Amino acid sequence: MSNDYTNLVKNIKYFRLKANMTQEQLAEKSDLSVSYIKQIEAGKEFKNITFNTFSKIAKALNIDVKELFNEIEVLN
Repeated sequence: MSNDYTNLVKNIKYFRLKANMTQEQLAEKSDLSVSYIKQIEAGKEFKNITFNTFSKIAKALNIDVKELFNEIEVLN
């Protein structure tokens, strides 16, 4: 998995948790399946993912799509 994709996966999960959302809630709000969200967050779905999918996820998370691609520093 490329570093860019690893960062993207981390960002999706980070913003989902920041929004206090479960994977199920994100799936429902983005009109994607729960299994698809789980695959994305696990880093298993990359080849077939589209910009439209990123847009749906960003909209459901109430963020600009470019935030998914930014490098963020997450403090534990």
